[in-house]
Amino acid sequence: MGYGNAVQLRSLECQRGQTMPFWVVGILIVLTMLFFVANYGASIIWQIRAQNAADSAASTALTVQANLWNEENTILYSASLDEYRMRVLNQAILNTINNGAGGGCSGATCDQDYHSLVAEYNAALSGYNADIQLLRQGNNFTEGGQQADVKKAQGHIGSNCAAGDYMCAFSYTALDVSNGNGQGNGKSLPTQADYVACKNVSYIAPLLFKLSNAASYKVVGRGAAAIVPVQTENFVPGTAINPSTGAVYQPTETQWASGYSAPAYWVDFSGLSVNLRWYAAATIRPYMGNLASGAYTCS
Repeated sequence: MGYGNAVQLRSLECQRGQTMPFWVVGILIVLTMLFFVANYGASIIWQIRAQNAADSAASTALTVQANLWNEENTILYSASLDEYRMRVLNQAILNTINNGAGGGCSGATCDQDYHSLVAEYNAALSGYNADIQLLRQGNNFTEGGQQADVKKAQGHIGSNCAAGDYMCAFSYTALDVSNGNGQGNGKSLPTQADYVACKNVSYIAPLLFKLSNAASYKVVGRGAAAIVPVQTENFVPGTAINPSTGAVYQPTETQWASGYSAPAYWVDFSGLSVNLRWYAAATIRPYMGNLASGAYTCS
């Protein structure tokens, strides 16, 4: 090997490792970019969670009231059936008393028929009175316990979560849970609610961000809901078909007057028409104005 080649090899050996700093700096830049991308993706996920948590909280605060109205509609439907049955039975009793007038009975069995019809009428009246009592309890919030149930539902927001459920990670603040007048007076059950969900979220690389005193960031979700009618239907129980059984919901009742063929003694519900309205809590635009500093808590 010539002297020139030896000098050249010695020069290359002296330059070995000079690219190492560039590789280190490049790796740090790539890792930093990955940290920023990961944290940005995590912040979007947490923001979506915060919005979902606020919407769920607002709807939860109204669920008891929506269910109460739906239960009242169901009871009103039952009361309508009993009231219709009573009117038909009352007409049958009058026909029996009149001995044949208007299609009533005739002969020696009229007394027996009369007592049978009266017994059926009293049974229908008992059912009707039970329906009215249930309605009275539903409207009397102290007796029915509905206000307590509303407060209980609100108190359980963000608690009793399953393992891994992010709902319990947030702090919830009720800006308003009112009866629709925006005052939140607590004297009647609410029809709208405005909630805030907040959480301080740590960065994926806290040691890196602690250098700039930014180890965590705040995510805030704002949600509001109101009770709205979701379906209104005109229902004829004597003709509407139950899809699960294939039969009408309320078939003609003849068992209490099986000895008669005259329709005057039948309870045919095809002449009854009822309007049913069903309610649910639906998301609406927040209505309590802009969030002021200190208006909500954050975990």
